[in-house]
Amino acid sequence: MKKTILLFGLGVFFTACSDDNASTVDDNPINTENKVLLLKVDLLTNTFEGGKELIFPDADGFTIGHDYVSPGDFGSIKLKYTETGGTIFDGTIIWSGLGGMTYPEALDAPNTFSVMDNSGEMPALSQFETVNYLDEGEGVIPPAEIDYQSIWNAISDLQQVAAYRASNPNAKIHLFLYTPSVGIGDPHDWDWFVILKN
Repeated sequence: MKKTILLFGLGVFFTACSDDNASTVDDNPINTENKVLLLKVDLLTNTFEGGKELIFPDADGFTIGHDYVSPGDFGSIKLKYTETGGTIFDGTIIWSGLGGMTYPEALDAPNTFSVMDNSGEMPALSQFETVNYLDEGEGVIPPAEIDYQSIWNAISDLQQVAAYRASNPNAKIHLFLYTPSVGIGDPHDWDWFVILKN
């Protein structure tokens, strides 16, 4: 009988210990997912227009590659996470017309993003990197003419931006200008996409 009570007591003790360890793991989850945050900011008004968090397989490094088809009439631009082969962005470009984003299929609305009371501090300009996919003379905005502060102000109060910057403070902040209308293009149709890596 004493052996049964002793074994029962030890079983309860080990169960309690394993439950304590389980709650510690649950209380402090470690986020190991490989994520990229894609945020849309209007070119002319610098208004945040939504975004999408994308999840990729684990990879060493983060390089943005591109497949660009120049719009003789119809063209396209696809941004790829080179190390995984996954797509970050895909959209059509139409000469004297209007293309559209095809991937992601839709962005999460601005009101679905949690905001902070205070905005995050503007990073150094050296932290920004423009995704250049056009040949020289095809309409690339020179870095000196980019309003980095206004683009940053549009997203700096988002909790996800703060979390991404805290988890990977030395990562580049990639800026991609999507121009779905070219030729007689209308800048009202153009948007910046800010790309952050966790």
